Amino acid sequence: MSTYALQRVSELLKDDSTFERTREIKSQLQKEKSTVEYQLNKESKKSLDSVVDNLKKVQLARKNVHNLRDKLGEINRLSQDNKTSIERYEVIDEATTIHELIKKTDLIYDKIVEFNDMLKRVDELIDVELSRDALESGVPSLLQIHFLLTMALDFRDQTTVLAQTLTDDVQRTMQRVFLGISEVVNKFNQLLVSLIYDIVEAVRTGNQSLLIRLFKIIDLEDREDIKIVATRKIIESKERESEARKIKKLPSSYGKLGGLEDSAQHEYPTPAALTREIKSGMISSRLLPREYKKFMFDTIKKSIVEMFVEVRKEYQGEKRFDVLQNLDWVFNELMVVKEHITKLCPAHWQIFTRYYEIYYAELNALVTELVNAEPETLIILDILDYDKTFQNTLKKDFGFTKDNVQSVIGEKEKETLLNDYLQLIVSKSEEWFKNLGEAETKIFIERKTPPHTDSEGLLFLDGTKTCFQMFSQQVEVAAGSGQAKILVGVVEKLCQLLGARQRTWMTIVSAEVNKCIEYNHKLESAEDGVLPEDESIGGLVEYLISLANDQMRAADYAVAISQKYGAMVTKVHEKAISNNIEHTLDGFAEVAKCSSTGLIKLIFDDLRKPYTQIFGKHWYTGSQAQQIADTIYEYLSDIRGQMNPFVYSTLVESVVEETILKFVECLKYEHSFKNKNNKFLECMKRDFEVFYKLFVQFMPEEEKEIIDDKFKLMEFFMDFACGPVGGIIEVWTQCIEVYWDCPVSLLSAILRCRKDVDSSTLKHTSASAQRLASSPQRMNQLRTQDLQATFISRFGVS
Repeated sequence: MSTYALQRVSELLKDDSTFERTREIKSQLQKEKSTVEYQLNKESKKSLDSVVDNLKKVQLARKNVHNLRDKLGEINRLSQDNKTSIERYEVIDEATTIHELIKKTDLIYDKIVEFNDMLKRVDELIDVELSRDALESGVPSLLQIHFLLTMALDFRDQTTVLAQTLTDDVQRTMQRVFLGISEVVNKFNQLLVSLIYDIVEAVRTGNQSLLIRLFKIIDLEDREDIKIVATRKIIESKERESEARKIKKLPSSYGKLGGLEDSAQHEYPTPAALTREIKSGMISSRLLPREYKKFMFDTIKKSIVEMFVEVRKEYQGEKRFDVLQNLDWVFNELMVVKEHITKLCPAHWQIFTRYYEIYYAELNALVTELVNAEPETLIILDILDYDKTFQNTLKKDFGFTKDNVQSVIGEKEKETLLNDYLQLIVSKSEEWFKNLGEAETKIFIERKTPPHTDSEGLLFLDGTKTCFQMFSQQVEVAAGSGQAKILVGVVEKLCQLLGARQRTWMTIVSAEVNKCIEYNHKLESAEDGVLPEDESIGGLVEYLISLANDQMRAADYAVAISQKYGAMVTKVHEKAISNNIEHTLDGFAEVAKCSSTGLIKLIFDDLRKPYTQIFGKHWYTGSQAQQIADTIYEYLSDIRGQMNPFVYSTLVESVVEETILKFVECLKYEHSFKNKNNKFLECMKRDFEVFYKLFVQFMPEEEKEIIDDKFKLMEFFMDFACGPVGGIIEVWTQCIEVYWDCPVSLLSAILRCRKDVDSSTLKHTSASAQRLASSPQRMNQLRTQDLQATFISRFGVS
């Protein structure tokens, strides 16, 4: 309260209006004080009442203890008085004991005389029940048989133990008396086995009464077993304590004579101890547990095992995998147990759990055998599908949770099966892809027939369609398994094979293009019209167009697969499928680019001769640019109607870049620019007007800006070639802002062709340009931007 009070005072002092509200605050605090005092008084009274109540209870308990002690003393005193008041009490007590023993002996004698008749009666009752169908008769004598047989067994157990304390002759006599009981017990067990085998069927035929009686017998046996086990432990404990006290009183030399060793060797409790307890009445039934509960569950297990043995006989050889479509009866059996049998027997038996564990073990063994039989891919999917159905049924119909439901295959074996399936898919797919690759490669290299043409006039080859038919078939089968992991795994493996196929295509394209160019060069250098020994196969341009088109078709197929099957799985697996397809799409783009690059190489290889004359003395009055433009026009015109529009647009853009690049790379011939009367400048404008008119014919109106962006380089080129030397660095600064990766070697090559630039100026200007291009400040700015390389970065004059 002191801390609280200080805190309140501190808060009030901070308030400027505190002194004006003194009375109001005082009244408020008094009310709070009254409230607190009331609560304290209330809690204190409650605690005090509780203490007083507990003290009263302690006093009452103390009084009861004193009364109990007094009464026990009184009982002890009366016992002593009775013994001393009766003359010769010991003799009377002993006579009474002898009389009771004579009565018990007489009773045992009567039971021995009647035993065989009773046993015969039980045997006849069992025979009657065994001769009839238990489910039809309902086994009306079941409880009577068990009652009489239990009496017989109890009598045998007790009498046998009593005989062990008597002569050998008595023991042999008892053995003869009980000679026939084992056979009767075996018959009774046989009857129980037949009933246990039919537990589920008894529910279906409306024999709940029979099951209740059966379970009552098993429950009674179980409780009697528990009782005798506990009783034997008590007797054993008492006997060991008694012997321990005796040993303490013996001289130390007794142990050396073997007495201690002999006493430690016999089993506890001894027949003598059991006999005493039988006589005292502590034991009135069996002497050992009979384990009928274990017998019942062992029999249930045996019955289920035998059912699966029959299943294996029915489905063997070629039919062995058909068993997966014929195991619904397992769930039917378990449902009967869950819905009906659990209500007829004690809950602590957990009978459904017992049944489930046995069925699960047998199903697991059966499915494991199927897995070890090295099934084909479709069978593997059947096994995995059954496992999924098994788990879903347990959750839906039997109330299992995600945490306690089990895979019927086993998680480790399931993982192995998934890997086996994927390995089979990979193995077969690798073979299919290999065969397809060899076939389509042969077609591409030999080029005996023209490519196919679709309804839009676009060229294509058969391989891509065939490839994705195989892809779709395998993915469809994997999706049908209902196993997301399989679907993702198949997509991943097939995408890897597509990646390998894409790399193979790029290798083949490069090789064929180089082979064609090499042949053309040999043909040009051939003397007297003699053709080179190795023949050239035509149609490469058309096949490159077809291959580029196929990549767009393949991309469409791949996207369709990603969308269709990604929607079937969770977000995590959908992301995995999407990532694999995305990687494949990048590969298709690479192949399409490789094909376009091959076309460009072929186009510009045809233009080598006019390009060699650029900047030379014949260039100023020649028409090299027009020759180049005419050739490019022929190619682009022919290709336009045969190539996918998207691929074609990127091809045209690449041709624009390559035209400019090849043009400026003519600097390598180091022709001197003729700047007199702006002659060089006029020729440059002439050529690029020709090129511009060419390319605008193949670019849509909305994409003409692309041509302007590319041609911007030529404005810088002309400034470098014709502008004042003092302004070159300023133009260079503007150039690298537009073409951030423009090499300094381009500027050096241009300056080298200018007559008004000496070597010292060339060296100094190039060094200044390099410093500007690679300044730390500029490099840091470039690192923060996601820049793509420009076409001029490929400039080379070697």
